[in-house]
Amino acid sequence: MAESKLFAGKPLPLGGLSNEEELVKECPAEFKNGNPWSSLAMGIFYQGARISNWKWKSPDLAIRKHQLNCFYGLIGSMDIKHQDKKSVAGWMLSEMLTEVPERIPLAEE
Repeated sequence: MAESKLFAGKPLPLGGLSNEEELVKECPAEFKNGNPWSSLAMGIFYQGARISNWKWKSPDLAIRKHQLNCFYGLIGSMDIKHQDKKSVAGWMLSEMLTEVPERIPLAEE
């Protein structure tokens, strides 16, 4: 699945992503077991985070915003299993960023 398809869904008003079921089915196995990207995604899910130290693949602010909206839509989903949410969210982060940040600045810092 191309990166563009990964972010092709639309965030839903009450959480979720319009294509989340498709993404769950196509998520690469490498994101399902102990992956640092998936661990980062769950850290953000539970604690929130500021993105000040993230190194983005795209220099385009509109693309970054869209990717973040899709990411937050997915982690806000109530319709997919937690493990699937963790895997797909990690996959998304791996396509958004050039490296896993060493530290996640908490939202309240």
